[in-house]
Amino acid sequence: MNMQTTPPPKGHSIADLCDVSHAEMLRLVGQVQQLEDIVLTMVERGGAPTREERQSLQDFDLVIQTLAAMGKFYGEVGRLTAETGGINLEAGSEVVTLHKLRDRLRSPAERSQG
Repeated sequence: MNMQTTPPPKGHSIADLCDVSHAEMLRLVGQVQQLEDIVLTMVERGGAPTREERQSLQDFDLVIQTLAAMGKFYGEVGRLTAETGGINLEAGSEVVTLHKLRDRLRSPAERSQG
């Protein structure tokens, strides 16, 4: 009987995980900086926000949703890594319900080309 050990599945590297994480964090920093500028403008001006400002402030919700989704993503990648011994960004991103974010998390190669 041949008792060979099965190697961990081919998947992504820690560098891939870092690449997609780095890009998302930079994207979130940009969004929060824009929101900060809007809030400061509103405070300095006083009065009610304009329609455009109110629409822009909805990005706070997107930032919160993105951070929550990233937390789920890291948890799932960690769980799957413990089970399989390999990093699989595509499988880990299955728990992410924000479609555009899920697509970005699955594509580390596109990150390095961009």
